[in-house]
Amino acid sequence: MQELLKNMFTMYRPSWVVDTINLLSEVVIRINANKKYDVVLIDTSYKHFVHYIPYLKNLETMKCQIVFMTDENIGEIHYYTNNILNCKVINKNMTIEQLVHIIEGDSIEIVDTRRLGGLNMLEMSVLMELAKGHSIDFLCNSQKFTNTEIEQSIRHINAYFGTSHYLEAVYKAYTEKLI
Repeated sequence: MQELLKNMFTMYRPSWVVDTINLLSEVVIRINANKKYDVVLIDTSYKHFVHYIPYLKNLETMKCQIVFMTDENIGEIHYYTNNILNCKVINKNMTIEQLVHIIEGDSIEIVDTRRLGGLNMLEMSVLMELAKGHSIDFLCNSQKFTNTEIEQSIRHINAYFGTSHYLEAVYKAYTEKLI
């Protein structure tokens, strides 16, 4: 995967010097060696991301852009990285062109073709409650919503935002200033 990304970046931006990092220990060694990077792109999953948590402060001291690419639990990864000014968390399911634009710092609007219609009042209410930090169990027990309403709302919210978990949807809604 890393060699493919390296080749794609070289194709889109031949002037870029692209280097890949295979292991977490390499990240730590390279950070401590004070090598100059413009961008550090870290391809990870949520279960592997926990290995990076102790090194987030080191990443913050790097004078470059840090981009975590993940395919799941973006909201939880963002929770750990939101205090790092030079850090972004993005979803893996974007085109290489969109990724290049993000790395270059261009403000690009990524159009999600999965969004059909908007969220109705019930779905917005469920989303707002989830954004407040309430769990699904809390919503079910609060008597505001039935289990079926919550399940259907979360399914539509995830489809609307193109996410696999409601926390990712909350994060996207927050970044898009819907909540």
